[in-house]
Formats: sequence, structure tokens, C-alpha cells
Amino acid sequence: MSSIRRFTATAGAVAMLAFAAGASAAQDASAFAQSRAQVHRAASGRGLTGPSQAAHGSIVQSYLRGRGAAEATVASLHETQSRAAPGGVTHLRMEQQVDGLTVHGSYVKAAINGRGELVQLIEKVAPAGTPKAATVSESQALAAAMQRLHPGAAASFGAGARGGNTTRFAGDAFFHSDPSVTRVAVPMGDGTLAVGFLVETWTRKDNQLHHTLVGGDGAVLSVEKRTARDSYFVFQVDPSKGGQTTVSGPAPVSPAGTTPSPAGWLGSGSQKTVLISGNNVSGYLDTDKNNQPDKGGSAVTGGAFVTAWTPTQSPSTDSNKAVAVQNLFYLNNVVHDKLYTKGFTEAAGNFQIDNFGRGGSGTDPVMAEAQDGSGTDNANFATPPDGRSPRMQMYLWTGAGQTHEVQVNSPVAARYAAAGAEFGPALNSTGLTGNVVLVNDGVGTTSDACEPIATNLRGLVALADRGSCTFIQKAQNAQRAGAIGLIVANNVTGGVFTMGGSTQIRIPAVMISLEDGAALRGLSSPNATMRKLAVQPLQIDASLDSDVVFHEYGHGLTWRMIGGMDGPLAGAIGEGASDGVAMFINGDDVIGEYSASNPLGIRRARYAGYPLGYGDVTGAEVHDDGEIYAAIVWRMIELFGTRRETLFGYWVDGMNYTPSTPAYEDMRDGVLQAIANSTGSTKDCGLVWRAFAQFGVGQGAQGVVNGATVTITPSNVDPGNTCSVN
Repeated sequence: MSSIRRFTATAGAVAMLAFAAGASAAQDASAFAQSRAQVHRAASGRGLTGPSQAAHGSIVQSYLRGRGAAEATVASLHETQSRAAPGGVTHLRMEQQVDGLTVHGSYVKAAINGRGELVQLIEKVAPAGTPKAATVSESQALAAAMQRLHPGAAASFGAGARGGNTTRFAGDAFFHSDPSVTRVAVPMGDGTLAVGFLVETWTRKDNQLHHTLVGGDGAVLSVEKRTARDSYFVFQVDPSKGGQTTVSGPAPVSPAGTTPSPAGWLGSGSQKTVLISGNNVSGYLDTDKNNQPDKGGSAVTGGAFVTAWTPTQSPSTDSNKAVAVQNLFYLNNVVHDKLYTKGFTEAAGNFQIDNFGRGGSGTDPVMAEAQDGSGTDNANFATPPDGRSPRMQMYLWTGAGQTHEVQVNSPVAARYAAAGAEFGPALNSTGLTGNVVLVNDGVGTTSDACEPIATNLRGLVALADRGSCTFIQKAQNAQRAGAIGLIVANNVTGGVFTMGGSTQIRIPAVMISLEDGAALRGLSSPNATMRKLAVQPLQIDASLDSDVVFHEYGHGLTWRMIGGMDGPLAGAIGEGASDGVAMFINGDDVIGEYSASNPLGIRRARYAGYPLGYGDVTGAEVHDDGEIYAAIVWRMIELFGTRRETLFGYWVDGMNYTPSTPAYEDMRDGVLQAIANSTGSTKDCGLVWRAFAQFGVGQGAQGVVNGATVTITPSNVDPGNTCSVN
């Protein structure tokens, strides 16, 4: 699951489980082989192999044999997807199966040109062999995953039904879909295979979709978060950039042809103002946060979704609810069709009920929930594998008005506007009073509370600066030091916003502005009250903000086309690429300014002239680090100028050449390969090099993830007009 906000875009019946680990966790998780994929590229204008009329899978297998791969390993590769792309290139995907089990994390992505020459191969393949047997069951593997992800959760699951290698358990209301456990072969660090389990859990309340790899002895080895027709009276960008406009949906095409939505946007069944269904998306209201369409609304005939918005009224009015759904349905279809034209098609794993025989797995339209009641000031998008519907949750945002305050009681009287947090206990109008102390964690920026705080804060309110780590980490460190509350001072101008995050925090938290933080820090032994204001401003509906909708949809694009997008670098790229989708479509370098009620948007700086680079990536917070990749995307847009649509096509096609769980340089190389294998324009490659090199992702740059540590080697070397990579 991914969210848009930095402010941080998942054996017999068992009753209520606290999910204590049901099996040993003795296995050394470091023994799990997590090597990076190997990328084989041909020199410009040449192939890795000669021309051939053989089947594409055979071309790949022959190449691997020539590279010394054992015959058993080559024979374990099976084609799963083949599709044509611009320039006559065919993109082939293969997976590895041993003893009837899919080898977890192993894959091949190959590009073969019209002459049958292999021009690029991305391979992460394990030596084939008999996997070591597991000593725990599927139910124990599920219990181990739940203990890691949701300790103490009041959830239960019943007896599992097995189909092939997958056992699906009957989950209770805690789950959005029944949890499943799939037996897989796990590559180990010593070159052997072992039977393990891929556990999928997807929560109902907060849309947390996780794929957890559990070893054969019950040890959790890794966790992957997969959570960013008619006529419509809509905001095509957001209400701050123009009023509602009547827009027609595409008409059905017969025969289907090659248009993005040949059946049109609107389904043939009955439609309502708060529940609109079509082939690409089902948009509905979910204010009661049960992940099902809310009851109510009016029947709509003739495909006319034309309710007018009333900005002076709450989003909770019947008419504004209808506007939220019709706008969310429209924007999802817009981004579906736009990305389709750039290469995110059925065969690439896009989101549709009917794939019209064009490849891929159908039955997976986006489930888009407007005004979702499970949170505020955020949005998210959970992406399961092809053939199962992703879920987009759009929240209401706090709005431009003040929601909280920090009232200084002594040594002077003052009031500072504040915003609350998604985590911790909610403040009321009485609030929490205490003496305020600036934290000192003794490391780096000592007042950011990103390291354990040695000072005893028992009974005190902690004051910390924003930056360097997540808000949750700051709250946890303050809480462990004994603080009764946390005030975070913004580290950039632009006011305050609701702090995001989801975990068990026992103290309340608020944010104040950079300027107010400096004033509070300058007082001697201040005493203050943190409280929520009795009168709250009108909330803002993010379903009307195309930046937020396009960002969230972008997470589905990268998960389906690239593969794994979890981890400190890949997760950051996912956030930055999602901003990129919004920027490509809207042509604007500021993200979410309407929802945030801030002309600077929801990022630390606008992307034009963005001040940071690859060397500033820390791995601490994916939204912050993702800004750097998004800034590169914006710089490419600036350099291509009026040819933005051409770049958009290169950029999406580049994901075909990008390994799973990429680093920033992998994204660069993917775009370069897309250009080389379509137009071959060295001038366009030069523009790409210029943008990446400007931000430290030039020739020789490298980002390496080792556990929780990220090591960045930046480079500003620009090799000029060449499509060659490192």
C-alpha cells in the first residue's frame, strides 16, 4: 500500500487470535538470498544474440545456456507474458518453477526486436534443485505474518481451502479479502532452495496490503507493502483551477479495435449518484469505512452524472457526495486511458474487468472509494497481482482553516495555529497542558527526535523539529523518554498539515509552523496547552483533486509494470513516479495544492528548481526521498518542452526495461533503453542524461540497500548524447 502524503499513493478454525508466533523464528533471515537482478544490455544498434525466428522463450533460454546457466535452471523458466511495444520490440516475462513451486523473487524480463535479436535481458534466477521441506504449516505461516504485521490485532481466520499451492483462509471482518498462503521455493544464500510461504493479508479498515515471505521454519524473511458515456460534470484538474465542466465519456466501439476503453467508461447495469461502475473502475462512497458502497443516492438514467458542487457546504451533503463519486470515477478513467496510450495495457497488467482478448488477466477494475471514513488528510492505493482489483481510498482533508492550537500560558501569552496527527489519541477542546522542553537526541540535528532521547521527559511536552525521519519515529522516541505530548515544528515555510502515520502511539501530537516553532523555542521554560478547536473548518474532498487521484493510480502503474516497489529506494521511486504521473498529465510542478490548501502543495519544495539531489537520499522517509526522483522527472519534462507526450511514452515504456525493486539509476537506464529500442534518438537520450546527472544520478551513480542501510554514491557526470548506460 502506498499513500500520497509525506505526511508520513494490505489449519483448523482459529478463534480470536492475538497472533503470537505460531512457529519457531530460529531461521537466520539473512540466509534468504536477496541479490539484485542482473541486467544484460546490447551495445547500441546491436543484439545480445543474432537474428532468429525461434520462439522468444527459446531465444532467452539459449542465451542463458551460453552464459553458463545449468540446463535444469534454464528448463525451470516458463513464459508468463508476451506483448508488443513501440518500435517492433516484444517484451517477454518468464518465471521460475521448481518441483511445481514458483521460485520467489525469480524472474526474467527480456526485450526482443523485430529481427529476433535479444536486446536486453533482466534476470534474477536461482540455481534449480530440490527445495528443502518446510516444518511449519500454512496456518502457522499466516500466524507468523500476522504477528509481525498486526501484533495484538483482534482478528480471526477459519479453516483454509487449498487450490494448487495456495490455501485461502476464511477471514473475519478484519480482512478486506480472505488471507491466503502460497507455497513457494525460496532461494537461500548458500545457493539452495527451501520451501517457504508467501502470505497475503489485506486489511479492511486501513487498506493495508502486504505480501509476507515466511520461511519453512516460520521465520519472517521479508515483508512487501503493496499499499500510492455518458456525461460528467467534473473538475478536470481541481476546483482552484476552474469550475465544473461537462465532459462526455468515450462511446463503445464495435468491433473493439485498439482504443483504451472500447466498451466505453460506463457499465451497462443500473447506476446511482454514489455508485458508478464501468469496465475500468467502480467508484463509490464509503463514509462508513466498511469497504463497501454506502447505501443511498439516487438512480441515474441516461448516463448523465451532472450534480453541481456547492463549495460553501460540507462534503457530507448529498449533492457534494454525488460530486465526489462522479469526479473520482471520471479521473480514474482519464488516467486509465492516458496510461493505456503510453503502454500500460492489458498485457502489461492494467486494471479492467474485460481485457477484450488483449492479454493479461481481467476481473480487476479499480475499486475507488470516495470520502473513505477510515482516515483524513491522505489517500492510498493497494495493488494486488494482475487479475485482482486494487483499492483506492480517498480521504477528506482538513481544509484551509485552523483545526488545533498550541496556547502558551507562560512566561507570555500566545496562540499558535496547529494541525493534529493521524496517530496517537485525539485531542479535545480541553486539551493537554504541560511544560514544553526542546528535545536533544545527541545525534546530528539534535532537536529532530530521530534518535533515542536520553533526557528524562517524564510529564513534559516534547518540542521537536520536522525532518530526517518519520513523525512516528519522533513520537515513539518522545514517548519512550516519558513525554506526555509532542509538538513538531515545521522545518520549511508554508504553515502546517496533518501528520500522517499509523501505529500504536500513546501520546497526542500536533504540528506548528516554522516561525511559531522558533518563537516557542525562544521562550524560557514555557508552559502550553495543546488542544483541538471546538469549531472546525469545512473539509476538502481529495476526490476533486486530480493530482491526488493520478498520484495514487501511479502506484498501480509501477507495481504492475516494474514489480516490487517496496523498500527505501524502490518505495521512494514509487512515490516520485506517482507524482510524475500527475505532472505528465497536468503539466504542473506543484502537487496537491488544492487538497493541502497551500499554493506550494504537499511537498517540501516545488519541483521546478528543486534544491536536493541523490546524495540527500537517506532511506528514512520514502515521500521525502521520492521528491528527488520526481524532481528528475520534472526536469526531463522541462528539457523535452513541447514534446512532453513523447517523453511520457519513453518513461512508461522504460518500466519494461527496469528490474524489480529498482534504484534511481535503474529508472534512468530503463528510459534510455526505451529510447534506444524505439527511436534510437541519441539527442533524446542526452536530455535524459542531463536531467538525471543534474540531480546526482549521472554516469557512475549508485544506490545500494543493505538491510535498513542505504548507501548512495552520487555522480554529476553527464556523458552527453548517448543511449549507452553505465
